[in-house]
Parts: sequence; C-alpha cells; structure tokens
Amino acid sequence: MSRATTEDAPEPAAPTPTTRDGLRLLTGCLRDRPALAVLGGLVYQLALIALPWLVERAVDQGIVDGDSSALRHWALVLAGAGVLAALAEMVLGWYSTLLATTQGNRLYTALADRVSHLDTRTLSRFGEGDLGMRGTRDVDLVRTWLSGLASFVTGVAGFVIMIVAIMRLDPLLAVVCVLCVPPLVRINTYWFPRRFGAANTRLSAAHGSRADAVEELLSASAAVRGLGGEPALVRRHHERSATVTEHTLATGRVSADWAALSPFVPALAIGAGLGLGGLAVLRSTMSVGGIVAFTGWMSMLVLWVGVITLRLGQLSQATTAARRLQDVLLPRPTDRAEGTRTLPATGDLTAENISHAVDGHPVLAPAGLTVRPGELVTVTGPAGSGKTTLAKLMTGLYTPDSGTVHYDGHGLASLPPAELRRRIVLVPQRVHMIEGTLLDNLRLVPGDPDERAIARAVEHLGLTGWTDALDDALHTDLGRGAGRLSAVELQLIGLVRAALLDPAVLVLDEATADIDSATAHTLETAIDTSGPTGPSSSSPTARPPSSGCRGSSAWTFNALLPQD
Repeated sequence: MSRATTEDAPEPAAPTPTTRDGLRLLTGCLRDRPALAVLGGLVYQLALIALPWLVERAVDQGIVDGDSSALRHWALVLAGAGVLAALAEMVLGWYSTLLATTQGNRLYTALADRVSHLDTRTLSRFGEGDLGMRGTRDVDLVRTWLSGLASFVTGVAGFVIMIVAIMRLDPLLAVVCVLCVPPLVRINTYWFPRRFGAANTRLSAAHGSRADAVEELLSASAAVRGLGGEPALVRRHHERSATVTEHTLATGRVSADWAALSPFVPALAIGAGLGLGGLAVLRSTMSVGGIVAFTGWMSMLVLWVGVITLRLGQLSQATTAARRLQDVLLPRPTDRAEGTRTLPATGDLTAENISHAVDGHPVLAPAGLTVRPGELVTVTGPAGSGKTTLAKLMTGLYTPDSGTVHYDGHGLASLPPAELRRRIVLVPQRVHMIEGTLLDNLRLVPGDPDERAIARAVEHLGLTGWTDALDDALHTDLGRGAGRLSAVELQLIGLVRAALLDPAVLVLDEATADIDSATAHTLETAIDTSGPTGPSSSSPTARPPSSGCRGSSAWTFNALLPQD
C-alpha cells in the first residue's frame, strides 16, 4: 500500500435549504393545476355569500311586507342555493383530496428514490428515524396543505366579495369591516406566522431526534441487554420525548393564541356593526333584512377568518416540512449524474491512494489495491483497521477523501448509480430485513425477481435444504425485523440477494463469518462451479490473493475477511 502524494479538494458542503427552496417545492406540487378544486370552491363561496342576501329578500318582502307568495319564492331559492353550495363543496373536496393524494404520493416516491441514490456519507447526516419522519410526517404536512389550498384561495376571494356586499348595505358598515382588515393581515401574515414557523421548525427537529432514539431503542436493546445498558437507551428516549413535549406545548400555545385572536377582531366589528346597523334601521335608512344580512355576513367572516388562519398555519407547517424535504431532495456536489452508460461484464477493480476520514479523524490511511477478473482477494486486519471502510470505498458507497477507485478504467464517482449497483455488489456484515416473508426479503434487489428466479438462486447455492426446513419454505413469515432468524441465516439471505443480482464484482464484508465450515464449503463449491450466473463467496479461512475461482473467469471477486 502506498501513500498519496496529493489530496483532492475537500467535498463542498451542501447549502442549507431556505424558505424559498421550500416554497419552490410547494409550488412544484401544483403541477396538476387545481383549477377544478378552485372552481368548485368559488361556486361554494358565492352560494354561501348569496344566502344572507336571499334571507334579506325573504325578510323584507315576505315577512315585513306580509307577502306569503314572495316568502315561498325566496324560501325555494334559498333551498336551491343550499343544494348548489353542497354540490360545489363536494367538487371542492374531491379534487382537493385528489391533488393532495397524488402529489403526496409523488413526493414520497421522489424522496424514496433520492435516498436510494445518496452516498453513505450523505446518508450519515440523517438518522434512520429522522428520514422516516421526513417521509411520513413532513410529507403529510405538505399533503394537508395541498388539500386545503383551494379553500384558502376561494376563502380570500369570498372575503373580498363579502366586503363589497356589505358596502352595498351601508358604506359605514363597510368601513367597520375594512378597519378590521389591517390587524387581521398583520396577525395572520406576519406576527403569528413567524412565531409559529420558528416553533414548528424546532418541533420538527425534535420529532426527528426522538424518532432516531426510538430506532436505537428498538434495534439496539437486544444487543445491550446483556450489558445492562437498556436503561440508558430508555432514558435517552425519555429525554428526547420530553423535548418533543416541550416544543409541542410551545407550538400549541402559539397556535391557540393565533386561533383566539384572529376571530376576536371581526367579532368586535360585528358588535360595532350591529350598533350602527340598528341605528340605521331606526332611522329607516336600512331595512330589517339588511341588518340580518349584515349579521350573517359578519358571522361568516368570523368563521372564514378562522379557516384562513388555519390554512396559513398549515402553509407555515408545510413550508417547514418542505425545507426538510429539500434538505434531502436538492442536488449535492457529490451526486453522480444519471446516464445510460453500460459497464462491461468484467474488468479490473482498482483503488489508487484512497483514504477516508470521519469528522477529521483518519479511518483509512492512503492505500492501493487491484483486483483482476477471476481473482479472490482477501484483506485481513485487526478490528478497527478500516476493512469495512475499504469495502464501502471499493463499492462506491463512500467517496474517498483522496485518491480514486476505478472499474475497467471508469471512475466510480462518474458512474450512474443504477449501473454501479448492478455491477459491484457489497454483502454487508449486517443484512437489512423488512417485516414480511422470506420471499419478500429476498426480493429487496433491483429487478423484482419472481419466485422461480429466487428458487433457482437458492438451489444454485445449495441452500434448498435450509429453506425447505422452514415452516412455509420461501413463504415463511419472518416477523418484524426477522427476529426469529439467526446470524447465519441473515448472512445466507444476503448471499442469495447477491446471487440474484449476478454482479461483476462481489465484496463480502465478513459476510460468511458466522457460517459453519460445511455450509461455507457448499457455497464455495457453488461459486467455483459457476459461470456468470451465480455469486461468489469464500470460506472463513483466509486465502492468498492469487487464489482464483475455477470456472469463473468472467467474474471479479473481492472478499473482505477478519483477521484469524
């Protein structure tokens, strides 16, 4: 291994997403053009605004004037307006839900796809629980905002139309309404949104931190139980839960103040308007129906202010959530460009003067390594010597701080992620599992292989006896986290997945350390007798770097094994 003489420039840090980035994401979610939802909302608002005016006509012509036919006429018109409002609200709700569901699913898919293409160093910035919160709570906040967007737009339009309608009754009443607008604007667009946004940002971060603590508690409790360390994990979870509670209460206080103060302002206007309107009725400058209509419109105004306040709060929450999503979705300097380049089925895998550090602490000193087609190269060393780091650098999961890694002359950093993962496969020490059957877990590879292909891979590796011994063979339910499986069985699942991928380079990071010698011999035999249709493996005994795989000249093999 040689030491690098020069070092690459340090990786530039990705900028923190701004509010503008969050709003850009929200705007992009409107690609479906919620015109039908807005149209339904406008009809709904107009029908509601017409109701007090129709009541005014019914009171003045039917009740005050004692005209029963006019009363019946306006009663029927009122019923028709009510039916129209109901139908329009159905249109509003249907298309708003359609927009929110469609765009929420697209956003979730984009987030999952983005996470699958991020390099390991970038992923390490986010905890598993935090990423889960971004894919659930944050996406749901954006979805909630989308479902209420049309009602917010039409509510503002209805607010303006209502002011015009009140001005028709009496300009002085309109002045009362207009006077309550500036404080409402300040309350709902500046004062409370800023406070609520800051509180919600802190709450979102606290939720992500607690989700990480939950993940640690669930995944690590079994490992630390024998050491008596479980109380420390529980205490860590309680501390973060207390932080979530603190920020939830703080956010709730801001929200409660906001919801209470916003309707209070128009409520004062109603009181003043009733006094002025009552005097106008006594002076005969306004009809009784007019004061009834004014009261109805102002009551609506109070309700609509509450709805608009709710929607502004949802916008603030959605903007915060969108910024957190953009933190994952926005391009980074280390991103590999997507492309259609196809890599050859075989080639040298070469590392030149690669090194790696974490938080400024060296993990792997500059090193070089070349693996040629047909070779099985074993890298040994004590625990903590950088074997796993080397494995991830050689497979492109880590980006070296200095030096380069090439496959057949192509730098891994320039290769399309999908093609890189298809040609160079890492079987890690810890195999990730999901809740479901053995078949579900074996399908966690690109291409979604069917049951027949999986059965062929299992048979090729000589593991049919193992799967047949399970309760329902490949359809055996493994439970949450596959807790019923042993370490050996988890390693076998990782090797079957590798076989399904049919890679050009297979890197085993101690992936056979727990397998007994008889099973390891069976796996080695399967490798040595396969062409480019089966996986590579190695026995737990270290073999010389020059050792080849018989009958496997089309393959490149690289096994990373612990020090004996």
